Amino acid sequence: MTSFAGNQQKNDDDQLKRSLLQRAHTIIWKRFADGHELNVSFFTPTGHSAAASAPSVLFYSGGMWCKNLIDQLAPWALQLADRGIPCLVPELRTHDAYEVTAEDIMEEGLQVWEWCYAQAEGLGLNPKRITVAGIDAGGLLALNAAMQPIVSRRRWWQFWRHDELPNSPVAVAIFRGVVDPEAPEARVLRVVQECTNPAAVNPCTLLRKRLPPLFCAHGMDDPLLDFETVEWFCKKWQHFGNSAEILSCSHADHTLANFSVNPALFEHIMLAWEEFMVSRSLWPEDAIGDITLN
Repeated sequence: MTSFAGNQQKNDDDQLKRSLLQRAHTIIWKRFADGHELNVSFFTPTGHSAAASAPSVLFYSGGMWCKNLIDQLAPWALQLADRGIPCLVPELRTHDAYEVTAEDIMEEGLQVWEWCYAQAEGLGLNPKRITVAGIDAGGLLALNAAMQPIVSRRRWWQFWRHDELPNSPVAVAIFRGVVDPEAPEARVLRVVQECTNPAAVNPCTLLRKRLPPLFCAHGMDDPLLDFETVEWFCKKWQHFGNSAEILSCSHADHTLANFSVNPALFEHIMLAWEEFMVSRSLWPEDAIGDITLN
């Protein structure tokens, strides 16, 4: 039985995350024929303008497509915005709230990436320096955006030209992320049952050369998402000549990405991610700093 104190702490945590989410600007990114709308929460640095051309992050929330947990990403987005990195946290449809399939959700994840890329300059973002990031099933959506197939448009007389990359994120980050939708722990996503071609949206089958840098953080004691699978995935990413780093968090469980549960671990992950991005000249050096949330 959950104690009153436990319930009160959860309520306080939920209220904190909602209050942090309210600091964002709200933008409609998708409107349906019946008038229903999906929003993006846009977290910006102080003084941000449309002329900024700043590096940015598009976050995909967790909840395993059953719940929309965008408020859990507010601490991440606010911390980065304070470091000069604007962040977008989109609302996507879920199994519980809408009559959608796994294929619909995967497609919507790509649509919001394409929307972000197309709208970047008007939002003061550099379209060539957008990072995609996600928590658990949101990690799968981030990987799907980063691993779209190379487009072959060469002709026999154009042998000197390279195949074209799609509009790709500059980097991808996943936190306790799903990397194999066909694994037993990911069955709740229903990718195998509801996607026309599950292999085409499985990151494990999409590994190749010329992928963006990958940062992963995963709890070694996570009982729900297997650490060894993510570790194998990162090694395979590197095997193809791509840059990847995995932060192995000992004694961390499935609450790894929750700021309210373990602020010290949140700070550890955030610092490692910032250093990863700065070391590859993807973020400015002043993107590394102390946690400033209050």
